[in-house]
Amino acid sequence: MKKIFTLLLATGLVATSFAQDAAQPQGSWYLGTGDATSMLNLFSTGVDIAPTIGYAVADDLVVTAKAGFGGAFDALDLSLGGQYFMGDYYVGLDVMDPLNNLDLGINAGRYIDFKDVLYVAPQFNVNMLLNDPVVGLTIGFGTRF
Repeated sequence: MKKIFTLLLATGLVATSFAQDAAQPQGSWYLGTGDATSMLNLFSTGVDIAPTIGYAVADDLVVTAKAGFGGAFDALDLSLGGQYFMGDYYVGLDVMDPLNNLDLGINAGRYIDFKDVLYVAPQFNVNMLLNDPVVGLTIGFGTRF
């Protein structure tokens, strides 16, 4: 009986030592407010608003939807995408503006959480893959609940 108990205890110890917590657990919601780099243009050209919503459909797999508005709310730019997390780092694919001018984009970045539910996500983007590629850097910020 001691051998069976020791075997079960050892098996449980090994299983729990190799278990990993997901960085982005299933069922998490994300609400982002836009790109922090556009805040530099607050008084000169105005700030673009790009509210983002995301949902973790599985551990470390997040689907996102973003609606971008120009400075005068004259154009709506819808973007759908997904991100796969490897710890705090992620890679993603976006389908940009599927209603008007379909295009693709890829991104890679890092998720940095602070103050319990707030996060900052610096991200490297390559957009307009079907047209002339546009390379850029954004800094997203928002909350996760």
